[in-house]
This record gives sequence, structure tokens and C-alpha cells, in this order.
Amino acid sequence: MKLNKSYTDCRHKGKSIFKNVIMYTGVFAAGIGVMILLLVLTALIPVSAIQDNMQESAQYLKNCELFGTVIDGAEGSRIDRYADSILLGIAYQYDEENPLESVMMSSYYHTSYLNENDNLYQAVTKHPAANQKYMRYWHGSTVIVRPMLMFMQLKNIYFFNAVMVAILNAALIVMIIRRKAYYAAVGLAVGYIAAAVWFVPYSLEYTWVFIIMPVTAMCAVRSCDKGRWYNIGIIFLLSGMITNYFDFLTTETVTLSVPLLIVICIGMNGRYKESFSPVKIPVKAAVTWTAGYAGTWCAKWITASAVMHTSMLPYVTEHVDERIGGDIGVGTVQYITGAVVNNIKCLFPAGYGKAGVWLFAAVILFIIYIGYVYHSNDICWHSIIIYGIVGLIPYARYLVLHNHSYLHCFFTYRAQIATILAMFLITGSLVDWRWFADGAAKRTKS
Repeated sequence: MKLNKSYTDCRHKGKSIFKNVIMYTGVFAAGIGVMILLLVLTALIPVSAIQDNMQESAQYLKNCELFGTVIDGAEGSRIDRYADSILLGIAYQYDEENPLESVMMSSYYHTSYLNENDNLYQAVTKHPAANQKYMRYWHGSTVIVRPMLMFMQLKNIYFFNAVMVAILNAALIVMIIRRKAYYAAVGLAVGYIAAAVWFVPYSLEYTWVFIIMPVTAMCAVRSCDKGRWYNIGIIFLLSGMITNYFDFLTTETVTLSVPLLIVICIGMNGRYKESFSPVKIPVKAAVTWTAGYAGTWCAKWITASAVMHTSMLPYVTEHVDERIGGDIGVGTVQYITGAVVNNIKCLFPAGYGKAGVWLFAAVILFIIYIGYVYHSNDICWHSIIIYGIVGLIPYARYLVLHNHSYLHCFFTYRAQIATILAMFLITGSLVDWRWFADGAAKRTKS
């Protein structure tokens, strides 16, 4: 009887795994199909329909610094116009007659003697042929940017994105508060402040993950509300795919780490905590997000190779090697540690002079002090470990992609929103607030 039951359980489990594989594969394949279709449709928009707004946008970027800071001396306020010029150049120079090949090549006009802002202006006003391929990314944000250029110039797109970022991220915090996950709400708000999120809409490159992340988190929270843990895998699979499609390798991990921390917090403390698996659900989310992110990148390279009848492997390998460990003239230890330290130094207020460093250090020490002095006698260590692991994801990214993280710390530092959120969740798991209540009561009596 026991053998029969064991055999039946294994058979059911095998069928369930098989169904999940089919379902995830189907969703992934359909998603890739939609992504390609959207790019092709975008390329079919006539250049004449975007010419006027593109010319005004190119003029605006030409008058901007490539990597200027909003606040002098504050690396965290540095704005990347270089990437925006390339993105607009790609969106402008899609070929209506060969849309599929055009979107796979993602070409734009480039010269070595002009900066990218000037190159874009030349492309828009003088109409030279595109001569530089940028094939390793999908550049999916063009499906938003190119249609919007039919109606508005770049400065208005920045404003529209600012409104979207503000509304979506505020809505996420409100949603968390309504579910009484106060530590998560405060931690997320402090994370936004430390990441100087108010600078995000200044650059298209920075913006997309701050739209994808709150949408992912809100969908995951809704799934938590209904106790539908089986949806988590699909939500994070799609999040990873969409992140890869839109993002320019900026703070891509926040679309995994921040929603995952919120799911863990609500799942472990909400009304469905009995059905929440503190190991299975986070692992499932991390695996599906990673599969979606990496798979979408591979799908781009495979599709581009098939369309252009050439292997992209040498091109991709060269750029991967550069991002992981390109030579910048410093020692290995300084290189790797600098990738982490530089990102931490960009956080607000640490990046705003000596006073900012002292204030930043004081806040961190205060949080540690609260967690140590007012700790509970009944600490849920497994939740602390899980929060800690997820909170360390940004630093794992900095170490692996240390070249990219070292050179581009002025935007990669924002991935630490997850670390700050994790720190508050850990503090919430450690602290017994009755200590404060007892202390307040004693002070009132005296």
C-alpha cells in the first residue's frame, strides 16, 4: 500500500512538473512573439511622423552634457544623456522597408569625432545612413518612445515618465500600508530617498525599471491577497522578460528583489501565512525571473542570428567579457571592492559631502542599535536569513559585473533600494516594540 501510494504521489508530482514546464514555455514563447511583433510595428511608423519632435529632441540633447550632474559633486545625481541619444538614434533610424532586420540590428549613426548627442543631431538633420549596430539589447523601450515622438518631444516624455513613476510607486506604498506591512512601506520609502529616485525621470535609461518594478510588486501583492501562490512564477517570469526587453543594464535586479521582499513580508505575516512557503515561493520567483531575464536575452541573440544569417556569439562574448572584467587601469582588489564601495558612496545622503556621510552612517548605526537593544526574545531567524539573502542581490551583481558597476555606479547604485528595504524588514523581525510601549508608560507615570 505504501509503495502504491508513493508511486501515485510521484506520478502526480511528475505530471504537475510537466504541466508547469509546458505552461511556462508557452508563456515565454508567446511573450517573445509579442515582443518581436511590437518592435516590427514600431518600425513601420513613418519617419515623417516623428521628424519634427525628433528634431526638437535632438536639439535639446545637443545642448545637454553627456554625463552632467544635477548637483555639483554628487555622483548620484549624474544623468546619462549618452544612452538616451543612442536610444533615440535607434528609434529614429529603424527601416520601414525591412522592419524585422532593422529592429534586430538596432543600428544608429555614429562617428568617433563627435559625441553621441551631436551624432544624433547630425542623423536627424543631415540624414546619414546608420552605421553602428547595437544588437545585444532588444531596445524594447522604442515601442513606447517612437510612438510618443509622434505627439511630443523628449522633454515632455521625461515629464510623462515622471508622472508615471510617481503614481505607480506611490500606489505601491499605499497598497503595502493598507495590508499593514508598515516596515516594508517605510523601508521602501527610505530606499527611494536613498536612491534619489527624483532624478530617475531625467533619463529614459533610468526610468523603465521604476515602472516595471512597482507593477510587478502590485501584481504579486494581489496574488498574495487571493492566496494564489501558483501565479507567482508567471508574474516573475514575465517581469524578468519585460525587464530584459526594456532595460539598458541599469538597475535590473530591482524588478526581482523589491517585489520578492514585499511578497515574502506579506506572505509570512498576512492572513495566508499558513499556506505561504518561505523557501519554495522565493526560490520559485527567483528561478522564474532569472529564466525569463536570461532567456529573453538569449532569444534576442538567436533571433538576430537567424534573421541576419550570422552568429552573434563572438559579438556577445566580447561585450560580456568587457562588462565582467574590462581593463580600467586599477588593481584587481581595488577594482572589485571599488565596484561595491563606489555604489554605496552614491547613496543619499552619503554622496553629498562629509556631513552627508556622517548622517548616512548615523542612520545605519541607529537602525543597528534599535535592532540590538530592543530585540525580541522570539526571533524568526529564517525570515531574517531570507531577507538578508535577497537584500544582498545588488552586491552579488556588483561583484559579478564589476567593470560595469565600477564605471556606471552613478545609476547602478539604485539597486540598493532592495538592501535598504531588507534592512528595515530585518529590523522589524528583530524588534519587540513592547519595549518602547513599556518605556513610554514608565515615563508617563514618572
